Amino acid sequence: MELLISSLPLLARGAGVTLYLAAASIVAATLLGLVCALAQLYGGVVLRLLVEAYLYIVRGVPLLVLLFAMYYALPYAGMDIEATSGGILVIGVYFGAFKTEVFRGAVLSVPRGQWEAGRAVGLTTRQILLEIIVQQAARVAGPPFINTCIMVVKGTSLVAIIGLADVTYVGKQIVERTLAPFLIFGAVACVYFVICFLLSRIGQRLERRVNYVH
Repeated sequence: MELLISSLPLLARGAGVTLYLAAASIVAATLLGLVCALAQLYGGVVLRLLVEAYLYIVRGVPLLVLLFAMYYALPYAGMDIEATSGGILVIGVYFGAFKTEVFRGAVLSVPRGQWEAGRAVGLTTRQILLEIIVQQAARVAGPPFINTCIMVVKGTSLVAIIGLADVTYVGKQIVERTLAPFLIFGAVACVYFVICFLLSRIGQRLERRVNYVH
């Protein structure tokens, strides 16, 4: 127990890095997912093909391989990206593909009659999309969106392989020094559990609020 208490400041610092990486990656993935979903639904043929190629390629390659490629392969091509920025970029691009499908599916779940009803009362396409479609799609997109956010949090654990001092990396360093894997990695697992549990609770609260409003 004394070992765990003495390791708490380091683990807390690592947890802060994990939270920062997760938050930044979620924002990046959400923005990319929204843009790609709208492009796939309402873009031209070329734009749709580009988005589909992105989705197939990214979802078909493990996140670990993409991180290795960013950290080790890109410097050989003359592109040297700082590890933190690169990690956020890769994780955002990777999970952006999954969020694209979440948003696209949510918009498609709204009945076509909603578009016709909006046009019947004189609303523009932009007004129909923002005031009718998006609000109804949000109810459908909520649970899978939170689920992908939880996946992002757990996915950040892979940045330890490129030397970022997240909670997994810090835990590994402590274990190498103290030879107490069960205690330290148990604490690391608790950190991820708490973050993911809080995210799921926030998602449930937001879902209840959206359902109450509607």
